Amino acid sequence: MDFKTPRQLISEAGFGILATEVAGQPRCRPMAFVVPCDRFVLWSSTWHCSGKVAEMKANPRVEVCFVGAGKVHLRVEGLARLDGNREKKARLLELNPRVRRHFFGPEDENFVHIEIVPTRVRWMPPGFGEYTLEEVPD
Repeated sequence: MDFKTPRQLISEAGFGILATEVAGQPRCRPMAFVVPCDRFVLWSSTWHCSGKVAEMKANPRVEVCFVGAGKVHLRVEGLARLDGNREKKARLLELNPRVRRHFFGPEDENFVHIEIVPTRVRWMPPGFGEYTLEEVPD
């Protein structure tokens, strides 16, 4: 099996599909995520006027699905935080230089830092079957 750790699969996948919910309707979109530190959290960014900002403020429960090159699925359920400070934004710009295409720097008023704090992590090898529950990594 190609799956070694959640961090490796996230890095390999390049992006994940973020799911939010509005009045019972799931909303999914691809987004680039990084795992910024020893503690297992996911970071991304968006524009302040994005619909997903209002969705996560109304209901911070989200799920992100990643698919690695070996077609291993990783699903991360968690709580979204949108209160990232200047230091977190600057660090995200370092970890994912593509963010600079959208924001001129950590002071950009349009820049919303997204942090997903995992509550449950599951994975599944390619094919049909059930997901394996992982301990939420440190």
